This record gives sequence, C-alpha cells and structure tokens, in this order.
Amino acid sequence: MLRIKHRRLLLAVIATVVTFGFFLIDRIPQDPNYHLFADTQTLAGVANFWNVLSNAPFLGVGAFALWRSSFLDQRESRTAYLVLSIGVTLVGLGSAYYHCAPSNASLLWDRLPMTVAFMALLSMLLSERVVVGYNPVWLWLSVGIGIAAALYWSWTEANGKGDLRPYAVVQFLPIILMPLIMALFPKRYLSNSMLLCAFAWYFVAKALEYYDHQILSLTGLVGGHPLKHVAAAIAALCIVLAIPAGARNYSTVGNT
Repeated sequence: MLRIKHRRLLLAVIATVVTFGFFLIDRIPQDPNYHLFADTQTLAGVANFWNVLSNAPFLGVGAFALWRSSFLDQRESRTAYLVLSIGVTLVGLGSAYYHCAPSNASLLWDRLPMTVAFMALLSMLLSERVVVGYNPVWLWLSVGIGIAAALYWSWTEANGKGDLRPYAVVQFLPIILMPLIMALFPKRYLSNSMLLCAFAWYFVAKALEYYDHQILSLTGLVGGHPLKHVAAAIAALCIVLAIPAGARNYSTVGNT
C-alpha cells in the first residue's frame, strides 16, 4: 500500500497531467447546436416548459440541504456544506433562467452555480481525506477557480474566441479525482455508498442529456434533458445525504 504522501503525490500528478493535457489541445468554442433542445413547448406562457419546470427538484434539494445544515455531525464541514447547498439551489434558478431563452449569455448563469457546487464537494472531500482538517483556503480557492473558469469561458465567447478548456477541467477533473480519493484514502465521515450513488445518477443524467431528442421521439411527451435535471437533482440529494447529520438533533428540534 502506498504511503499517504505518495498517494497525495499521485493525485497531484494526475491533476497536473489532466489539466495540462486540456491546454495542449486547441481551444474549444461552445457548440451553437448545444442550445437546440428537444423541448420547445410553450405551456402556461412559459417557453421550453419542461426544461424550465424540471429544475424544481434542484430547489427542493437545495432547500432541504439548507434546513439540514443545523444538524451536521461534523462541524468542520459546515461551511463547505453550506456553499454546496447554496450552489445546488442556485443551479435550479440559473438553469431555469437559461432554459427560458437558451443562449451563451444565459448559459453562464447555469454554469456558474454548477462550478460552485462541484468545487465545494471536491474541497470537502480533500479536507476529509487528503489534507485532513478544516482549512477554508481549500474551499475558497476551489470555488474561486471554478467561478473564474466559467467567467473566462463567457468572456472568450463574448469576444468571438470561445474557449471551454478551463471549464472542462473544472467539470471533469473532480469526476476523475473523487473516485480516486475514495479508493486511496480512508473515510472519516462522508458516506462512500451515497457518494457512489451520486456518481451513478450523474452518469445517468449525462446519458439522458445526450439522448435528449431520441427520448422525446420515444416518449412523445418529454425529452431527455428534463429527465436529466431530475437525475442530476437525485445525484445532488445523494451528495447531501453523504454528509452525516444527527437524528438525535432532528428529534430534539421536533420536541421543542
């Protein structure tokens, strides 16, 4: 078994290789066809109705997560947990706003909260297993990098030189690193089973997103993208539940 310092070094090497690997390829502009979703229905005066409405589960998960924040067993994770909870809530609002009128400009408000949630989770896992102990630097550095990547993409698109590479790193590097962290480092309090459940639902969400038009053709009612929102919200709920909260505290609140 590798020593802790060697495991940390392995993570650092992988993160460096993946990051530099993205920047060795040409810049990646946003595909204009990305905005052509299967759902184009207008119902109750709301354009792209199902793509907008299907963001409601994010708001529900975010509200539940914020309510639950008072009962966390591990107080050291509370700040990252709150940032994660706020990020999930804002995903619901930002994605709904984007889907009302899909464009590169409105897409920024969908992507910004997603980077916040992703990076808050990564920093929490790092603090729980890799660099044990609460250090706010990891959280704010991670979230700051995520926000900067989304803003950089938006700025380059506005200047006709769209470049998704930093955003791609922020989105996909955690998906590579987090399973490795779970495999290489012993857990302290985050639930491996709930995190694995979140990863499974995340990949279901990506598949539903990819087959958006085919699923609409199959069902005749709803495309894959609205279902992707529901699957992604379930993934977010699994992440929230991976962070233990005391049942005793729940019952105490209920009796006051």
